[in-house]
Amino acid sequence: MQQEENDYFQSEEFLDILSRYEQAVNSGHSPYMDSDELIDVADFYMSQGKYQQAQDATELALELHPDETDPVSMMADIMFETRNWTEAISWLDKVLDNDPFDIQAWQNMTDAQLHTDKFLEALESIEYTLAIQPENELAILQKAFATSRLERNQEAKELYEQYLAKNPDDDIALYQAAFNLCIMERFEEANKMLIHAEEVSQGMSPEQLNICLQHSYTEARIGHMQEALDALERSKEYNVDNSDVDYNLLTGHIYLIFHLQNKAIDYFTRAISDSKDMLNTMRSIAQIFMDCTYFDFAAHTFEQLEEIADLPEYSESKDEIIKAICPSQAYCYYLTGKRKEFIRYLKMAVAINPKDTETLFQDIFPKGVLPEEYPYYIDRLDNFFNIPSE
Repeated sequence: MQQEENDYFQSEEFLDILSRYEQAVNSGHSPYMDSDELIDVADFYMSQGKYQQAQDATELALELHPDETDPVSMMADIMFETRNWTEAISWLDKVLDNDPFDIQAWQNMTDAQLHTDKFLEALESIEYTLAIQPENELAILQKAFATSRLERNQEAKELYEQYLAKNPDDDIALYQAAFNLCIMERFEEANKMLIHAEEVSQGMSPEQLNICLQHSYTEARIGHMQEALDALERSKEYNVDNSDVDYNLLTGHIYLIFHLQNKAIDYFTRAISDSKDMLNTMRSIAQIFMDCTYFDFAAHTFEQLEEIADLPEYSESKDEIIKAICPSQAYCYYLTGKRKEFIRYLKMAVAINPKDTETLFQDIFPKGVLPEEYPYYIDRLDNFFNIPSE
């Protein structure tokens, strides 16, 4: 198909169309051409990566031929290829109004919805694809990803297994499936998948950096410190354009998993010293302490964060900082038995960040209790969890 398209773009027929179009545009005129001709021109520009010219030709086709469907499809493709996800969704809606059985449009719609975190909407689009093609493998993979992001992790696990049974060497699917298993704390299974992902990708996967980073984490979680450090070191080969990876934080995390506190804190200190965003780095350190059940250290780090947020230079962002960290602070105080601080931060958390508060406390408070009701159940926690009174 690609070769046929290339041959057409080199044919006299198309070169004449392109010449007429470009002559008119260059002379400041709006060429009157058939919809098919304008879409061929747009398609040619797309193949050259000239997306704005492709969009100009398509917009002209839409203006001259408003009842034609091909310009609508072309505009959807342009928005999708340029990762303009919101516009892509809007145009794909129109494509599917014209042809509700267009599998490619449903799959592009799903991708756009996943990229904009519209996971429930994505699941609806996937169901349309599966209604047309029940064994569509891409739709199964998309459904696995969406259900994982919706924290339906067991369902996601089964869907990944279904997909990988037919595509056992898909390194990206292996990485995604392993990530889902890590959420379920099934680190042994995740680690095997990541080892296989590294083997089959041979350093060529677009997710190679993340595969190595996740592999480092799973090795640490199953008790293999040196293997974790080795995987972290391998990841540096693929970290060409990604300055967001903080190797001091990640190395410190590995050492803390193995209870080497002094080494971990040494790396955390380096991370803070080198950081261009100290607040975010300190928040990450606090979360690492929580992940490794060092709740006293986490609480102390959150307290330091609060002190920094009080500085004049952070006045505009202080409210967002407090909103982000107060549920975790309440959780740390709960687990360290600091009742007074726990109550104070819990009340603050349910008022300004009920979503994250529920995520942290949903297994602690009685089932069905809403976050705003948590403070009324503290006495019950005293009975069941023996929080010390003051």
